[in-house]
Amino acid sequence: MNKLQLEKLPLPARISLMNSPTPLQKSRLTWGKDTLHWKRDDLTPFGLGGNKLRKLEFLLADALNHKADLIITSGAPQSNHARLTAVISAMLNLSSIIVISGEMPSEWGGNLLLDRLAGAEIIACGEEPLAEAVERISSERSSQGRHPYIIPLGGSNALGSMGYFLAFFELMEQAKEQGWTPKTLVCSVGSAGTLAGLVAANALFPQPLHLIGVNVIEISDQLYSRVEQLASEILDLLQTPCSLPPFEITSDFIGAGYGLPTPPSSEVIIECFRTDGILFDPVYTSKGVAAVKNLMQQKSRELPEEIVFWHTGGGPAIFDQHYYTELLNYT
Repeated sequence: MNKLQLEKLPLPARISLMNSPTPLQKSRLTWGKDTLHWKRDDLTPFGLGGNKLRKLEFLLADALNHKADLIITSGAPQSNHARLTAVISAMLNLSSIIVISGEMPSEWGGNLLLDRLAGAEIIACGEEPLAEAVERISSERSSQGRHPYIIPLGGSNALGSMGYFLAFFELMEQAKEQGWTPKTLVCSVGSAGTLAGLVAANALFPQPLHLIGVNVIEISDQLYSRVEQLASEILDLLQTPCSLPPFEITSDFIGAGYGLPTPPSSEVIIECFRTDGILFDPVYTSKGVAAVKNLMQQKSRELPEEIVFWHTGGGPAIFDQHYYTELLNYT
């Protein structure tokens, strides 16, 4: 699909938050014969960066169209999505509520600190399921005369995932301008929206890429189905239904669970920071990079490939005491 064809698609309304493409940089790391590139969505322009900005372009445009005056979303205490939702909501003069899992924290480091600086109201749901807490709070605020708009976990519905449908073509155009063609594209996967957008776009590309998602949530077959469902919904929304090319999801790098660093993920954080000056986070991207390192070191690979890791941001989480204390053990 060329640029002209892309522009003819019935894209939903969006607000402009990206300004320009994020950098596509060649890595100095030598983990094998392959060449590694970083797609730098940690350098999106607001709120210390991150991939959720691409989703919020569509989601907050929809909120404004619905005359919302309150944005409600949810996530773990160190949610990157919550941080950017709080920041952009404030920039648009919209109030925001962040519903977090578990109990109210006693310390306010990393993303939680930035949520508060952005003016978000933070509500801990305790043992109540996040989705139920969000619906309850939305109903309560509606009864008080507010007009809430709920953004799902990670911004990962078909509308939000549209951001990564477009981002795929941004990447391919950048690589073409640099004189090379991606073969394998890897990203970390949590709420599924980023990978789903890439899978949907890959379905319209004449020579589909090898897409690999690195699961950081929990070992479950449901994640693959969730990505397939979202990707199909994106194509339906764009009135271009077609079959999806195959993709992979690996759960080999989760370790003890979500938000729990592993020795390989901690080691690549330090290695990448010292070699390329790029900071990955302990929850999502470092586990994805650990998977890339393992892929590149496989001895059975004869022909070198151009590999892209999509850096979805998340650096502020490293300044949570739980994470930086763990990292110090590897320095």
